[in-house]
Amino acid sequence: MIVNILLALLIFASCSSPKVKNSSADEVQKVSKESFKKEKLLSPGDVKDFISEKPKTLNAALHDETLDRYSVEELSLLSDSRDPLLNISIYCTKGDFNKAFELASKLFDRYQKIPSYWNQIGNCHLNQGSHRKALLFYNKALEVSPGYVPSLNNMGVSYARQGEDQKALIAFERANTQSRFSKTPRYNLAKLYLKYGLAESALPLFNGLLNDSPTDADLMNAVGSCYFMMSDYQKANSYFSRLPQDLLSRAEYGLNFSITLKKLNKLDLAKKIYTRIIEPKSKDQKDYYSLVGSQLGVQ
Repeated sequence: MIVNILLALLIFASCSSPKVKNSSADEVQKVSKESFKKEKLLSPGDVKDFISEKPKTLNAALHDETLDRYSVEELSLLSDSRDPLLNISIYCTKGDFNKAFELASKLFDRYQKIPSYWNQIGNCHLNQGSHRKALLFYNKALEVSPGYVPSLNNMGVSYARQGEDQKALIAFERANTQSRFSKTPRYNLAKLYLKYGLAESALPLFNGLLNDSPTDADLMNAVGSCYFMMSDYQKANSYFSRLPQDLLSRAEYGLNFSITLKKLNKLDLAKKIYTRIIEPKSKDQKDYYSLVGSQLGVQ
């Protein structure tokens, strides 16, 4: 049960795209022929393929590859970017899809040979829940640039969100093989391992990312969760105890920490942390919240 709960406390990160929203997935027929013109102006070397305008963020490890882990406040600092492709992603993150697609249309003549252009459009459709349509644009990016890592990764995100974990695993592994320097595929691959209880496989991937970004709260939590699943509560505690205090009120940070402290015979501190956790709304997290409370004797 713990393995399933851990999945509920983690999200997969797409490259330069936000979290998904539910919508119809059957709009693939609306893709117009205009989307696949063959004219060209800019070449891939003319456009950077990372986020250069980076505000400070609590989760710094992937901040140059994805907007997924930016808070609303952090994201607001990226508004009106000088990078038009980044602006497409920002609009989609905020749910302003009309502006995103309007800007994409304006950029078409110059950017149609840029893989990140097609990737961003795919991400917007992914955010709307239109997975089949998103895959069309990811494949277009791969047509423009075979082996394009962000689109391979984002295909994995799409599959994972649809519960097709085997396909997601293949996509994440392909992305990771294509570029060992890309962090987001490693992050997603580690989370998929963790979902299936393969903490020993996930741990070195998370640790490598944390070594590069030692203040990243999500990675501290992920490494702690790996040790938690491996029943190494002393090491788990060493990572959970480094988390910012204000995050411990959130279930995804505080619950496993509470149980870890109980396992270390620190019941009073475990209860103190638990009672500060805001009761989660999702069913899986709410069930785990109740289970932890029962184990601590709080409920």
